[in-house]
Amino acid sequence: MIEFFILTVSGIFIGSLIGMFGIGGGLFIVPVVTYVLIGFHNYSFNDALIIGIVSSLASIILSGFIATISHHINKNIDWHIVRKFIFGVVIGSTLIGFYLPYISINFIRYTFIFYTFFAAYKILFPRIVFKNRLPMLFVHSNLLGLCFASLSGLIGIGGGSLFVPYLTSKGIAIKLSIGIASCLGLFIGLCSSITILMSWGPILFNNQAHMLGPIYIPAIIFLTIPSLIFVKFSADWLQKISDKNIRRGFACLLIFIGFLMLLKNQ
Repeated sequence: MIEFFILTVSGIFIGSLIGMFGIGGGLFIVPVVTYVLIGFHNYSFNDALIIGIVSSLASIILSGFIATISHHINKNIDWHIVRKFIFGVVIGSTLIGFYLPYISINFIRYTFIFYTFFAAYKILFPRIVFKNRLPMLFVHSNLLGLCFASLSGLIGIGGGSLFVPYLTSKGIAIKLSIGIASCLGLFIGLCSSITILMSWGPILFNNQAHMLGPIYIPAIIFLTIPSLIFVKFSADWLQKISDKNIRRGFACLLIFIGFLMLLKNQ
């Protein structure tokens, strides 16, 4: 019962973040699932961390879908820009399933810590180019999409903390950037989860009643589903907040995530 309460409360908090900032919530989902499995099911840290990452990617399918629909209704998605990234995102997130077990978590961890602080700086002190969009070449956008999707899949996030700072640096409004990031996060979660289940996922943890391959089912039920309600609410709240306050909030969230990753014990 305590386990389900922790997952539900975490889901409500994460859902608010998804709708407000376009992130998949993975940097919160992963540690929550990891330590729930260690504390309540006696998993080793390494196994629990892998399950946390994969469960987070699977949860992004549901949360990303709701966030995408909400942002589309609010006209916060430019589908022309989405098409510039989608090929690279699909390739990167599909390939992640094959090499996820072989990449050092510490390497990804410290790379992402550096990026969160850098992105927060770029959000707080943007270039004075926001009134005019800078061109985004198709090849360049897809290479970035591949890299961002690969990094996102490795640590179980939706990619909002990567895509939003880049899009805003190209002159895309912050609300539109968040909507686009939510849509791309949906594809990251979908493609990476399918690949993981088709490749190495089915051979892991199948003797556990609460597992589907490396996906922790209670996390999807008690963590993801409650978050979906607050995804819709927070996506609507986004319409009532000024761009300046959104920018400050997003930067503070990135800094918090950076410190969370820095202080997290391995």
